[in-house]
Amino acid sequence: MEFGIFSNGFRPHSSAGQSYDEDIAEIVLADQLGFRDAYISEHHGEAPYIGRVDTIPTPDMLMCKAAALTKQIRMGSAVKLIHLHHPVDVAVQAAVTDHLIGNNRYIFGFGTGFASPLFSRERGLSFEDRHARLLESLDGVLKCWSNHEPFDLEGKYWNGQGIIALPKPIDAAAMPMATATDSEPMVKIAAERGYIQLSAFLESPQGIAAKAERYIRFANAAGVKSPRKHLTVSRLVYIAETREQAIEDMRAAVAYEVSVQAQRGFLNMLKKNFNLDVPNDERAIDALVECGMYIVGDVEQVTRQLREFYYATGGFGTLLIVAGKSWATREKRHRSMRTFMSEVAPRLRDLDADLGVAGAA
Repeated sequence: MEFGIFSNGFRPHSSAGQSYDEDIAEIVLADQLGFRDAYISEHHGEAPYIGRVDTIPTPDMLMCKAAALTKQIRMGSAVKLIHLHHPVDVAVQAAVTDHLIGNNRYIFGFGTGFASPLFSRERGLSFEDRHARLLESLDGVLKCWSNHEPFDLEGKYWNGQGIIALPKPIDAAAMPMATATDSEPMVKIAAERGYIQLSAFLESPQGIAAKAERYIRFANAAGVKSPRKHLTVSRLVYIAETREQAIEDMRAAVAYEVSVQAQRGFLNMLKKNFNLDVPNDERAIDALVECGMYIVGDVEQVTRQLREFYYATGGFGTLLIVAGKSWATREKRHRSMRTFMSEVAPRLRDLDADLGVAGAA
């Protein structure tokens, strides 16, 4: 198994710059500790965030700064909302980021993102067409990267004449591609092409397993080798001396996040995914830990819960632990990351996606 972080930025408002500095500090630490990947959420402004939460709507810019401070960690968006932007602009920005990060460390992560009509309608686009628009955008991006002569785009959603998209990526054919999607056509494309499939920490083990089976079925039909290794999942993980201490360290920050996210339909999503009623107050962390969405405790407890999670999903290739939160203090958050890589990760390395859960048991 490989490991990474999911920088799912959600810090109480101070200034965007201070939030970005905290995010980058965690990416730098992850690089030093040997995490392979860092995925950065693309979060756009919404009414509940005003004056309460700092967001990063352009993760590629944060990656470029982090690249100068790191040596080996791979970085990608989770996810770039390519259905909102013209394919030429997406392709060029990604190629520039690829060159600035260098050393084959850039992952092109894309998807439709949180299902809010706001982001499309702000740009004069249809929310209902977002999945079809994404497919057409992806096709346009790939044409920008592969065409070395001027060309035209003539689509339903995106058009352009005499397109010259420069620079090209360092090696477009070898660039890792990742997507987070529930759309059947996109799952099929991702599986057939060997794209990384990302699953959010909001998804239940059963939901992850069901989507993984669809992906693997399509991949096997296309002759893709070791498709389960392309599955990347995320979980909220925090390690302390005891489970009780971990919960108390997180209580205030989780209550704050839930109070904001509740205005975005977050509690309804938890009810759907986990059949869980989460109190919109300081008891939220207790319910989230109890259902297994948050994996917290000492080294032994966290290791056991993550192994159980692996078996419940049917197995995967990469585990991302969630960062970008203001739990406890910076010192405690960093200590949790260090403890994870020094004491938990070695106990999970034997989990081999190629063998499945039977071979890993």
